[in-house]
Amino acid sequence: MSSHTTASSRMTASLYHMIWANYRLPFLKVILLNLVNAAVSVGIIAYINHTFISQPVFDTLSWLSLGQFSLLVLLLLVTTFLSQYALTRLGHRFVYELRTKLVKQIIDTTVPQIDHLGSARLLASLSSDIQSITVAFVRMPELVQGIILSVGVGLYLGWLSLPLLFIVLFWIVMTIWISTLLVKHVYTHLTELREINDALYQDYQSIIEGRKELALNQHRAEKLYTDDFLAHAKSYEKTVTKSDTFHLSAVNWSNIMMFASIGIVFAVANYLDIPMGVATTFSLTILFMQSPLLHAVGAYPTLQTAQVALEKIQSLELAEYQPSFATDTVAQDWQSITLNNIEYRYVGSSSHNSNAPDTGVNDNAQNSDNSDNNQNPANNILKSVNLTLRRGDVVFLIGANGSGKSTLAKIITGIFTPTTGTVQVDGQSVNSENNADFRQLFSAIFSDQHLFKQLIGIQGNEPDAALVSDWLHKLNLQEKVSVSDHKLSTDKLSQGQRKRLAMLIAVAEQKDILLLDEWAADQDPAFRRVFYQTLIPELKAMGKTLFIISHDDGYFEHADRLLLMKEGRLIELNAEERQRASKDAIAMLK
Repeated sequence: MSSHTTASSRMTASLYHMIWANYRLPFLKVILLNLVNAAVSVGIIAYINHTFISQPVFDTLSWLSLGQFSLLVLLLLVTTFLSQYALTRLGHRFVYELRTKLVKQIIDTTVPQIDHLGSARLLASLSSDIQSITVAFVRMPELVQGIILSVGVGLYLGWLSLPLLFIVLFWIVMTIWISTLLVKHVYTHLTELREINDALYQDYQSIIEGRKELALNQHRAEKLYTDDFLAHAKSYEKTVTKSDTFHLSAVNWSNIMMFASIGIVFAVANYLDIPMGVATTFSLTILFMQSPLLHAVGAYPTLQTAQVALEKIQSLELAEYQPSFATDTVAQDWQSITLNNIEYRYVGSSSHNSNAPDTGVNDNAQNSDNSDNNQNPANNILKSVNLTLRRGDVVFLIGANGSGKSTLAKIITGIFTPTTGTVQVDGQSVNSENNADFRQLFSAIFSDQHLFKQLIGIQGNEPDAALVSDWLHKLNLQEKVSVSDHKLSTDKLSQGQRKRLAMLIAVAEQKDILLLDEWAADQDPAFRRVFYQTLIPELKAMGKTLFIISHDDGYFEHADRLLLMKEGRLIELNAEERQRASKDAIAMLK
């Protein structure tokens, strides 16, 4: 229980610190408006007391007094609206900036860290966590107004009768204290609910992304549904029921005790010989304050939910927020890219150390002892890789599954940062400061590529319409896809055709280097021949440097250089070895 309490206090400070640090002036304006609203509320109570309660009604009731009372009610309506609107607007502004910053941070975070987090956890934060914070700020006006109004009304009641105020305060404090004990249980269950929510998002992802496999294996579908999803859903049901039970108990307790306080007021007033008019004013004030105070108590759990959500967002350990995007500032007249003694290993938690190099995370590649991974060179995916990629080269890379081909491709493109060794462009090292610029040299089509429908030209400008139209025909897609307003009409095609669309997008970008990871593997034999015999020469004629992962040994003759990746080590094949590979590439992989 103490750990939850510590987390709660830490996150409370964090949430309010963020508001105070970034929205201090707007927040002070909100407080001022709420103070005005509280003053008007106290004024109405005082007017009722002095005009309608303390003196005979028929002697004082007149059209003038009714008019004055109406003006006060109208003023209360206006100040209440303005104070709530100001705080609601501030809250939604905070949520908007939090959401936009979070998305930008995800964009700027290294690919290995995103792979480590997983899409389910990120989507949970982008949806449920942001929604929880939004709800909290929607309810925050109730909390702020309840607190400020309570203070203002308390001052007025203390002026009427200090002893009676102390007794009422003791009763209300006792009521709120017991409510707080109940609400602490709410926070505990909310934390558990957020963890269960991550598991549910993982189940949703498995069901949606594995729909074809589940359709083919009902036993697997039943196990996923019964053992995972139903277990998580039932756990969510039990936990949320407990949470809501404690919440409702806190609200009902507060509600009943507020009514009971009216009886306490009259009993104490009779015992202390306090004028009945003062007791009546106290009772009316309690009835007036009941709704704002209970709403404030009810709003508190939503703030706790927001604290849990904010803690989850902060635990993602995303990149620091930077409003700007990297531009194509890297030298466009580069001549060579050199990899010097590159090694790379997948690690777990140690990869998140700010002092450690950026690394990837692959659960299948992880050893149960990450410290051994860091020390044992045998765990390296890449081992002492040296390579110089010259401008205009057409380089083919072959290698068995798990040999490190895709990892090397991500090192070359700057997506992964090597554990040891350096990447240099014309002798200048690529580091954390210029890596984003370095990546802008590349277009790449990975085996798990995401297909964007928007076409973008060089340096983010509009694409060359003639170039796009020409390549739409070269890729034999003119009957399947059209381009309107620089957008593809559809991406609902076969896997091979989707890869061709990815090629169209990459060509439209007009980057210097094009990296293709098993691109031809999804093409039919006829278009595979077109790719090697026609498209590669045309891409080279356009001045592109090509790095192609391929096992099509019948087309190795179209490569300027042929590389072999074997157990994490890179070998460049000589003329004799190339001839052997062209005859039987499989034999070379053993």
